[in-house]
Parts: sequence; structure tokens; C-alpha cells
Amino acid sequence: MTAVLLALASALAFSIATVVQHRAAASAPQGRGLPALARLAGRLLRNPAWLAGQGAAVLGLALHALALRGGRVVVVQPLLSSGLVMALALGALVDPRHHDRPRPDRVEWAAAAGVAAGLAIFLVAARPTAGTQLARPVPMLVCVAGALVVAGAAAVRSAPATARHRPLWLATAAGLGFGVTGLLLKDLMGRPVTRWPFSWSLPAFLVIGAVSVLMAQWAYQAGPLIHSLPVMTVLEPLVVILAAGPMFGEWLAPGALAHAGQLLGVLALVSGVVLLSRSAARRETDERAHGPNRSSAGGGVRPPGDAHDRALARGPLR
Repeated sequence: MTAVLLALASALAFSIATVVQHRAAASAPQGRGLPALARLAGRLLRNPAWLAGQGAAVLGLALHALALRGGRVVVVQPLLSSGLVMALALGALVDPRHHDRPRPDRVEWAAAAGVAAGLAIFLVAARPTAGTQLARPVPMLVCVAGALVVAGAAAVRSAPATARHRPLWLATAAGLGFGVTGLLLKDLMGRPVTRWPFSWSLPAFLVIGAVSVLMAQWAYQAGPLIHSLPVMTVLEPLVVILAAGPMFGEWLAPGALAHAGQLLGVLALVSGVVLLSRSAARRETDERAHGPNRSSAGGGVRPPGDAHDRALARGPLR
């Protein structure tokens, strides 16, 4: 239960980080190619808002690490998807005080219920074995190499000015990378801190984490949120669910009934996450297209970033 509560707190911190980081990346000047990616990284490192978002992400990472220290990765990692539901519920509590803000619709509430139900069904049906604290070297190496290869392919594929589906490629690399960082973090938390400098999990964690964050920022800049957020949010827990057995021996419960429950839970979770993510992105696109609206309370012009931020508050990610 402690691990579950820590994972839920981590999801909330990551959702706050996503709101701030996406606004900073989306407001940066557009560019193509690897030089533009380097300029984007430089601008973000000088942006106080983006750095504040990174602070929230660091808090989320610390809570995530504590959850993994005492919990199974196949249970903790899917719970991070619950940040979507938290953001929707918090928005429903705050928005009635501001009559100019859109309220969650029935589709969003149904999607939130799907996420919650999917998580509950999966966790009940999963009943994973205890597994080991340390990852098996060969599967971990395969995951790290795979994440780097996908990131490299996405960067090359997205570099040309005529490249199509750039946010999709970049979001795929980011989602896979974030899933692998969760697995590497689990391995690190199974070791004494004094042994971290002697483990290759630490440099692998830092490299994959940095590459994934960069891919995510590039995806945010490359196009509408609807093209990147659903992919990243879905891939991260799926990677962990698939890799937890080979890496840590956290095998899901056997049997036809258990497998049916696990599959049903994952499908409900994925469907709810996709619907919530697409709804958040659609709100962002619509509100940006209409421009700043008049505030019904004060009659003044609302700052352009406000509607954008409210739309982003519907979805968590790095």
C-alpha cells in the first residue's frame, strides 16, 4: 500500500511537470534538423518555467524511486497513468470557480472511469511473483540497446524538413525510453547507494533518461499534443509490463482466467488513456485556434497561455 500511495503521488508530480514543460517547448521557435534540436535544448535550459517543471519532475522521480524500492515494478509503473485521472478530477474541482473554463465532458469522465477500472482489474488479476531486486544483465542490456536504437532512428527519421509523422516517431522513442528508465530505476533502488558508481545501471539510467526527455520535448515542439501524448502515455507502462518478467522475474499470474483479467485491464487502461490524451490535445488545438477569449468575470483579455495550460492539465507525462 505504501508503494501504491507513493506511485500515485509521483503521478501527480509528473502531471504538473508535463503542463509546464509542454508550454515551454511549444512556445519555442520552430526549426528542423539536429541543429534546431540543439538550439531547443539550449533555450529550454535557460527557461525558468521549464526548469521549474523539471523540479516537479525530479520530485516525481524521487517518489517513483521510493515506490520502486518497496514495490514491484509491474505494479508501480502502470499506476503512473493515473495522473490523467487526477488531473481531470482536480480540474473539475477548480474550473467551477472560473465560468470561462471548459468543464470535463461525459467522454472524459467515461475515459477516466476506464483508466481507474483498468488499473484495478489489472492489479487484481496480475498477482505478480516477488521476483528479484536486481535486473538480469542480458534482458536489461537488450532493453537499453533497443531504446537507444529507437531513439536514434526517430531522430534520423525526424531530422529532414520533409519528414512526415515526426511527433509520432519522437513520441514512440520517448515512451519506450521512459519505460526503460523505470526498469533501470528499479534496478538501482535494489542496490546500496554506495554501489551505484560501480554499476552500469546508473550511466544507462542517466543517458536513457536524458535522451527520452529530449525526444519528448522535440515531440512537443514538432506538432499538436494529440500526436504525441497518447503514444508516450500508453507505451511507458506497456514496456514495463512486458519486460518485468524477463528482467526481474516478476511474472504475472498464470491461468486462462488470470490472463483474461490482465488483458481486459490493460485494454481498458490503454483505451481510457488514449481517450483522455486525445481529449486534452483536442482542447488545446481548439482553444489555440480560437485565440484568447474574454473573461466573463473581469471582461479583460485572458493571457494566451492560460487556455493552453488548462488543456494540458488533462494529461501527465515528463
